[in-house]
Amino acid sequence: MIDFAKVPVLAMAGVLSAGLAAAAPSTPAGRGESRKEVRRTLPLEAHGRLEISTYKGSVEVSVWDRPEAEIAATVEADGFDSDSESRVADTEIRIEGGGSSVRVKSDYDRIQNHHLFSWSSNNGPLPFVRYRIRMPATARLAIEDYKSDTRVSGLRADLKLHTYKGTGRIDGLDGAADVDTYKGEIALSFSRYSRASRLETYKGRFEVTLPRDSRFELDAEGGRRGEIDSDFAVASHRSSRRGNESESARGSVNGGGPSLRFESTRGSLRLRGV
Repeated sequence: MIDFAKVPVLAMAGVLSAGLAAAAPSTPAGRGESRKEVRRTLPLEAHGRLEISTYKGSVEVSVWDRPEAEIAATVEADGFDSDSESRVADTEIRIEGGGSSVRVKSDYDRIQNHHLFSWSSNNGPLPFVRYRIRMPATARLAIEDYKSDTRVSGLRADLKLHTYKGTGRIDGLDGAADVDTYKGEIALSFSRYSRASRLETYKGRFEVTLPRDSRFELDAEGGRRGEIDSDFAVASHRSSRRGNESESARGSVNGGGPSLRFESTRGSLRLRGV
């Protein structure tokens, strides 16, 4: 399993690292603004990859049949004080790539003066970044997040999502899911289950919905104080040692197929068939 003690460091390091070219705001954004917008459209191949790295706010991804990615980002102040407008101005939305790969990042380096863990209560809260993105349905998607609200719908390719304390709703996925979270809540529905998937959490909750006739191999380990609830008939086991209960469920569903792995500590899995 992931060492969740290191998750906050990894998440913030991924969010705050520099090195991408900045996208120009749709309107001039300078001092004296508590909100700004950035828009950009880049070519993205049907089987390319879109990567998003962000900290807090929201990510909404929908799909279309065009070979391009359309990115709209709104930066908003989190509360208002004497420096909130300058923090919005100093938050950069970095977008680069095209063709086989597009990368999007929320960059707070100018606020933090390039010191990764330098912010304190004197610096005030970092702004929200709210993304609205459209991308090819068959392109892969990877999201690295700290505590955003994420929505993805209609993706017919692989999804990788890491979030620390964020929430996620993924609807109609037709591809592999690789999702891990710390204290997050994830609702994941598959339109078809055809590729091996992995889910992992610490103190988080997963609700996973699959077509009732899906064929897969379930390997679910609830870990200490974990819970597993499944509509699909598989062998389950519950053990208790010194007051720390654990639950697991393993077996072939409808004759077996790609693996569905779940691993947690103090987390829960609800597996539903529709």
